[in-house]
Amino acid sequence: MQAHSARLVRSLTLITLDAGLAEDAAQEAFLQLHLHWRDPAMKDRVAWLYRVAIYKCRDHRRALVRAARLLERIAGAPEPEEHPAWSVEYEVLEALRTLPRRQRVAASLFYLADLSLEQIAGAMKVSEGTAKTHLFRARERLRKELGVKK
Repeated sequence: MQAHSARLVRSLTLITLDAGLAEDAAQEAFLQLHLHWRDPAMKDRVAWLYRVAIYKCRDHRRALVRAARLLERIAGAPEPEEHPAWSVEYEVLEALRTLPRRQRVAASLFYLADLSLEQIAGAMKVSEGTAKTHLFRARERLRKELGVKK
């Protein structure tokens, strides 16, 4: 847990753009890892941990959206704007927001969590080639968005 906690939370924060959600999802993923530690089918625990954490983020986000819609219907209030609690340089954050979700996930796992392509593929439940393609496309889009030359 000590070896991966900070990187997991940081990666999830960039994926979800919500630090609180990232922390909650990481905690739940570590709990699930503890509960499934002896599962013989689990080959790569790190990839499994990241995959579960990403799923937890998705589940939390869906629950929040449903709750916000319900509140809006009941009270007639507009949905609150989303503000990330963890700040990174504004341009980089804005560039990450422009990426499609899968590209943002691949880039975050590669650059922030230092996962290998094999682990990224396991976390995203895709082939290594697909993970590599998402990462390549993310790099290209970020390069264009940030005005970085090759």
